[in-house]
Amino acid sequence: MTNSDKLLERLVKRVNDNGVFLDITITISGSLITGRLAPRGAWLTTIAEELESSDSPDFANDFKAEAGALDTTEYLHLSGGRVLHGTISMPTKGGLFRAPVSSVEAWTIGRIG
Repeated sequence: MTNSDKLLERLVKRVNDNGVFLDITITISGSLITGRLAPRGAWLTTIAEELESSDSPDFANDFKAEAGALDTTEYLHLSGGRVLHGTISMPTKGGLFRAPVSSVEAWTIGRIG
């Protein structure tokens, strides 16, 4: 049984409800991930737009449909996310990450530069 971090869930809800971004660093399975906590709808729309201009535009519809669903605090969404390992970060310019809130072991406000 996993314990839910109610404060983190409230932060995710506030970001989703207000459409704001929040710098955050999280740990999942020992991996340090840093980025901006993004509103769920904005995150899904960004991926849909990227897929529309790719070789697989049909996949964009899945993300558009999900963007129209009710917001939830079950997942957090990061933009500009980077997995840090020593002096290496992947991807180097940051990417779009989605993770279950229940898998976050530790977190702090702010990004690691």
